[in-house]
This record gives sequence, C-alpha cells and structure tokens, in this order.
Amino acid sequence: MTPLGIGPRDVVSLARHAQRVDLPGPLLVGGVLAEQLAHALSAGGDRALVATTGDPAHAVALVRVLAGAPTPEDESQLRAASRALVPTVAVQLGDSTAPIPYVQALDVVYVPPGTGFPIEEIAAALARAIGRDGAPLAARLPALRKEFERRRLFDAAVTAGAVAALTRQKGAHLPVLALSQARLLSDLTTITGASAPGDPRAAAESVAPRLGAAVATGVLSRSLVRRLPVRGRLVDGAVAAAVTLALGFAFSRIGSVRSRS
Repeated sequence: MTPLGIGPRDVVSLARHAQRVDLPGPLLVGGVLAEQLAHALSAGGDRALVATTGDPAHAVALVRVLAGAPTPEDESQLRAASRALVPTVAVQLGDSTAPIPYVQALDVVYVPPGTGFPIEEIAAALARAIGRDGAPLAARLPALRKEFERRRLFDAAVTAGAVAALTRQKGAHLPVLALSQARLLSDLTTITGASAPGDPRAAAESVAPRLGAAVATGVLSRSLVRRLPVRGRLVDGAVAAAVTLALGFAFSRIGSVRSRS
C-alpha cells in the first residue's frame, strides 16, 4: 500500500515527463509569406526549429498560409499532414469563405486585409491543435509561450473537473488529480524555457516539490468540499477545476518572479 495511492512508479513517470526535450521535427511554415511568418514565430528563440521547407509528416506541426482558395500545393501539404496526424493550422489572408480541406474550422486563423500576422492568435491556434505535447516547443519559441501556458492551464482544469465529477468512489480521485497537477506544474516549468533535468536523480528531485504541492492542494480542497453547504459531483468537479487553475496560476507567477530576479 502506498501513501495516498502514489507509488514509486508514479514518481518515475513524473521524472521522465520532466525530462522531455525532444520534438518529432520542426514547426513547418509554408505558403505565401511563409518566411515572414516563420521569422515572427521564431523571434527570440531557436530559428532552426521553424522551417519553411520539408515534409509535413516529419513536422511537430504545420502552419499553412493561404491567399484565398487553396492551391494544389496547399492541398498536397495539408493532405500529407492530415494523413500523418500532424497538427495543422491554416492562416487565411484572402477570401474567408474559401473552404480549406483537412483543417478543422477552429484551427483556421483569418487575417483582415491590410493587417499583419496576428501572432498571438496563431499561437493560440497552435496550442489548441498540439495540446499537451506542446511544452517543449513553447520552451524554445518564446512567441508561443503565453498562449501555450494558457491552453495547458485550461486543459488541466477541464481534466481535473471531469475526474472529480465522474469518479464514483469518494477520495479515489485524489492521487489521479495530484499526478495530473504535478505534470501540469512540470509542463509550466518547461514552457518558461527552464533547462530540463540532466539525469534521473535531478529529475526525481525536481518532481518532489511539484508533487508535494499538488498533494497538499488536493488535501486542502477535499477539506474545503466537505465544509460546503452543497455537495455533489458537479460541486466536486467545479472545486477541482478551480483549485487546479489556481495552483497553476500561482506556480506560473512565482516562476515569473524568479526568472526576473
């Protein structure tokens, strides 16, 4: 029996998670004005990580810039990314009514005529498309960090709320939430650009305070729920989501203060 249902294997898994640095490939930007967008997305970061040529199947994500209806080359690149299950974002500079194949509607960024690339909006679309695996990318591309942090916090809060609301057995969700929150804190650290632990021992040491903070937060939130005048799964879910969001925000703010000092 392990304390709070968290054992050595869980700690090892968290340590490996903290050491993630590899990416399957570069961020591939193609289409019209690809060089300009690539330059903006890589500002202050690793320019080699943003390519304008290459195979979409070997990219971490594809950003395709269109000027109206997709050309045969656009469709070919989008099709290749779709078949390889590579996250894709389309940036539409032209006719906003032109259908874009292989791209979900939420992953299309429309640019009004006469304006520059909306980098924050494109970063938000990338964060939404890539999801939880985007921390190592944001770590090396500062232009993406803010939106990737926001998305990671949102996803973690939704997950925490769902786990707490859907778990039947009382207290059974505490270890699941603690591990999920510890991964969140690890990802937030990665997104800031902090160096990943160089060896398993250092990784394990970095996990301890994050896991401790998550467990302590879980115990406190469970105590809070017990004192509420209204009980139920929806209440449990709302509290878990709010607490996860608060923990992530607090951790991010502390990290920001430390990085400036």
